[in-house]
Amino acid sequence: MTMLYPIVLETEDDGAVSAYVPGLPVYAAADTNAKAERAIRGLLEAYLQEHPSSRPEARVRVARCSDAGTGSVEIVGVAALVGAKRTAAKARASRANGRLGGRPPKVVGTSPARKKA
Repeated sequence: MTMLYPIVLETEDDGAVSAYVPGLPVYAAADTNAKAERAIRGLLEAYLQEHPSSRPEARVRVARCSDAGTGSVEIVGVAALVGAKRTAAKARASRANGRLGGRPPKVVGTSPARKKA
């Protein structure tokens, strides 16, 4: 089973980059983002080898803030970070069809007949 671990990179005022894994005691610091990513990857691998059943206790969510002057803040899933986009038509179909992802409901007996070779 593949596990996904969020990694947070923060640039300090002096230019140093700190990296950590929320929910696990895994921290690193370096001069650049690339070095911090390499360091945290190595530390996470070593930590998971020593503690193979360890699972992060953190639950990661994203705050989406409106810039329309309303000041509203909405808590959304992590998929918002990768820019999951939908067309307006797919969004309407998804709402109409529940959790089917915008696919129209299947109706029995309406599929096209297959031709015999």
